[in-house]
Amino acid sequence: MRMKTSYLWLPVILLLGVTSCASPHKVMVMYDRPGSLKRGDRVIWENQTIGSVGDFQANPAGKTVVPLQVKPDFREALTDQSRFLIQADPDRPGSQMVKMVLLSSGGKPLPDGGVVEGSTSFSLMIERGSRGVRGIPQVLQDALDRLSKELDRLSDREWQKELESQLDSWARELKKSGEDTRRFFEKELLPKLEKSVQDLLRRLKELGKEKDGKILQEKLERLKRTLQD
Repeated sequence: MRMKTSYLWLPVILLLGVTSCASPHKVMVMYDRPGSLKRGDRVIWENQTIGSVGDFQANPAGKTVVPLQVKPDFREALTDQSRFLIQADPDRPGSQMVKMVLLSSGGKPLPDGGVVEGSTSFSLMIERGSRGVRGIPQVLQDALDRLSKELDRLSDREWQKELESQLDSWARELKKSGEDTRRFFEKELLPKLEKSVQDLLRRLKELGKEKDGKILQEKLERLKRTLQD
């Protein structure tokens, strides 16, 4: 009788063994600035924890490669339509997470160890905007509002670095954007961005550091030229 019971459990034991041995699917995501993301932070998709962040790696181009270890059960969700954004983790105050978003269903499966570019809220908006411009104004406005809130909490030097980085990022993204997005950016958001730059330049002048604002002015002019290209 004992032997029969053992045999009955054998398929279950084997199945558990196979499941436990299944290795996670790795995706290598390249970011310009990973912020405070760290090893062990969560990878989220549709409010589910589908994996975790691995050890960062350096990239010859100056980017940071962030390996994502995704659970085997979610391999099929990883396609060339997957986008990976770094965001604050609402369930872990002070921590960040990588949120996976699908631009559309279907798509080609990402190979194990595949390398992809990381996304931002702005770049995701640009991609979605290329498929239809509905909602673009609000998303762009939200992006600028978030930047303004961040600047309020930073020192002058940190504010300058953040603005320089944001100007570079937006210039790159606008090069890939459609005419409607550029027109809206130039009409509605550029004046507000210019005001932020001028506020900082005024503060630098008061501190006798006008030269420090030269790079910032150059980057702003570069972004304006991008809008005209």
